[in-house]
Amino acid sequence: MKRLLKLAEKIENKNLRNKVIDFLKDLRLSSKHFKKYPKEDLKDAGSIFVIPTSGLGPIERDIVNHTVALTELCIKTAENFEKYHGLRLKKDFLIAASILHDLMKVFEYKRDKDANLEPTGIMLDHTMLAVAELYTRDFPEEVIHIVASHYGETGPTPPRTFEAVIFHHLDALSSIIEYYHHGKKKIDQQIILLTREDLKKSGEKTEKLE
Repeated sequence: MKRLLKLAEKIENKNLRNKVIDFLKDLRLSSKHFKKYPKEDLKDAGSIFVIPTSGLGPIERDIVNHTVALTELCIKTAENFEKYHGLRLKKDFLIAASILHDLMKVFEYKRDKDANLEPTGIMLDHTMLAVAELYTRDFPEEVIHIVASHYGETGPTPPRTFEAVIFHHLDALSSIIEYYHHGKKKIDQQIILLTREDLKKSGEKTEKLE
């Protein structure tokens, strides 16, 4: 939390800075319909990440470390683009969106008694939860757009500002590097993906038992 709050202090606009700090200190889902879902402690929060074509399988990601590294990368990139290309990005929006974009994963995954990650069962992913909560808390539309579009062109909300395009690619780059760097430290609890052939065999076995 201290690392994230320190980054939030870099936001120059006082109103936006206070909104981000308040969000960090009061991380919740405002809708009464979602209060039944548990919230993992931010310091223990993680998520499952996999690149199907890698052959490495799923790994566990540290949400806070990813967020801090990505936010610092966004700041450096904004400074670089202004220095070498004369492009003045809205750095405040980039910082805010970077800090906020993955936080709602605390509602997507929880730790079991063995400290392994497991889904909470919530039916909306972290991006949709974040967008809903950011609208509820009256965040600027451009910040919400960066968060909503961080999946990229193939997502439901494609990036349509320089800040959103840059953020998507920096997030994707960070995620890929983290995945391959930590690939040998795969989590013990694997996600099992069943093929149609597996399901067919399973059904045949069930019929024999009956």
